[in-house]
Amino acid sequence: MWRLSDELLKGFEKMLEESYEATKRVAEELNCRWEELPDAEPCDAFGVDGSRGVEKFSGVVFYAISSVAVGSDVLEMHEVTTLRPYRHIDDRIRLHMQTSEFRIGSMAEAEMVLMDGTLSGAVIRPPAYISDDIRDNLGRLRLMYDLDEMIDDFVFALDTWYGEIAADVAQGRARGNYLLTRTEYFDKMERGYRRGESFKEDLTILFEYLEYLHALNRLLEKHVIFVAKSFYTSEFSKNAAISDAAVLDYLAVKQFGEERAAYLPFKYEMKKALPFAKYFPNVSRADIHAAFVRFADFGSIYLLESPRKIDRKVLAKLKSLEVDGYLLPLIHAHRYAEIKKRELRNMMITLLNATDPKFSFLLKGGRGVLER
Repeated sequence: MWRLSDELLKGFEKMLEESYEATKRVAEELNCRWEELPDAEPCDAFGVDGSRGVEKFSGVVFYAISSVAVGSDVLEMHEVTTLRPYRHIDDRIRLHMQTSEFRIGSMAEAEMVLMDGTLSGAVIRPPAYISDDIRDNLGRLRLMYDLDEMIDDFVFALDTWYGEIAADVAQGRARGNYLLTRTEYFDKMERGYRRGESFKEDLTILFEYLEYLHALNRLLEKHVIFVAKSFYTSEFSKNAAISDAAVLDYLAVKQFGEERAAYLPFKYEMKKALPFAKYFPNVSRADIHAAFVRFADFGSIYLLESPRKIDRKVLAKLKSLEVDGYLLPLIHAHRYAEIKKRELRNMMITLLNATDPKFSFLLKGGRGVLER
């Protein structure tokens, strides 16, 4: 067991001193000020969150996704599905969960829809494997499939598919597998548009991304605000070694004498090149307005992002949702998602225990020895 040594403490304090001086230097060069929050105004809002459970085995990856929207009602989607142990498993499952969250958020009827995370990350930064592979894969897939026509038909089918999902959610029975790319319909499309060797796995990965963009495009029809609890932006510091959060805290103490509830709006200046932009105009044309906000004195700073302006009227409405420095709909959504995560885990264990013993060799996992 390590013991705290004088050398370790001195090294830690030296790093803190260097960070403090760098933060102070950057903050004193900035020409911006915090603005105090307006008085609260009533607001009707939903908070959205999700969870996932994953079991990886030698022959299959088994996972479950749950997404919830909590406000004047509770909307739920629960999905159980499998993947072959192919490529980018963790990223694809994460993308599936985000797709589900965007869908459930787009179905929430409220003045505002609050999402956990960042809009900039959702729009500007596609999954790394899409960015890396898309140039090579598109060329190859166009040789093997009538790809453009297939994309046209798939996006059109997603509109109908979305309506079926919304009907299940409204009736409280959205339990199943809601990725269109995991259905027999997609399998038939793949066979029908194929004109060469099958590259079904690569094609599926690409179309999962299209399904994600379709869900995000629907979500952006709402007055949606993304709320990030953790962020390492450098919009103000312009220095990747110093986070905005540290600079903003220093500025607040210097301006108010304490960490007071306040906000600091800004707008991103960025370039984005969204693939398949013509199919998803809400995503491709979205401007991203942002603000750093502290909802309560001495509370944490959060990053808010939205395709609409985050002005004093919006902030007054958000202020009415604040509890202990955070937004109550998102607190409820997180807690509800945590409950569902435990339920998903129990369901997965039950299902696996009921599986025919002949499949046992496909259900071996390398972590078993660590969990005894």
